[in-house]
Amino acid sequence: MEEPNTPRARPSSQVEWLVEAAALGILLFWVYYLATHWSTLPDEVPRTFGFNGKPGALGSKSVLWVITGIGVLVYFSMTLLSRLPRLHNFPVDVTPENAPDLYAFSRKLLNLAKLEVIAALGYIEWKMLQTARGNAERLAPWFIGSLVAVMFLTSLYPVYRLRR
Repeated sequence: MEEPNTPRARPSSQVEWLVEAAALGILLFWVYYLATHWSTLPDEVPRTFGFNGKPGALGSKSVLWVITGIGVLVYFSMTLLSRLPRLHNFPVDVTPENAPDLYAFSRKLLNLAKLEVIAALGYIEWKMLQTARGNAERLAPWFIGSLVAVMFLTSLYPVYRLRR
């Protein structure tokens, strides 16, 4: 079977561009913040948080660059993958007729998931700094549950929609 063409592999709506800009903005903020405030950051920051949101072990502030690096890797990997929707796994057969809609939907969901991951990493990094500086004691109690719920719904919705 001939593979359908990949239409509009880049964001095509204002909402998509907004999602893309938000993810990139969070990343750029952290790179800028770490680079410009490095000397004033505490030498030790929480490396882990428990399910109750309280910090676990402390570690070097260089872990902040590791988290930012993971965010950069996630951003570029998911951006590249969103531009290659023919490689995505669909629960339905892709035909020339449904390919444009499936590819666009898949791209939008992948970019939304990217924003969710980048925002979660950014929040965790912010809380690591706030906790290290004594301005916070833990992650917000709602964070872990909300993160799991959002990621679960983002994963479940496409299966429901594509099966209809």
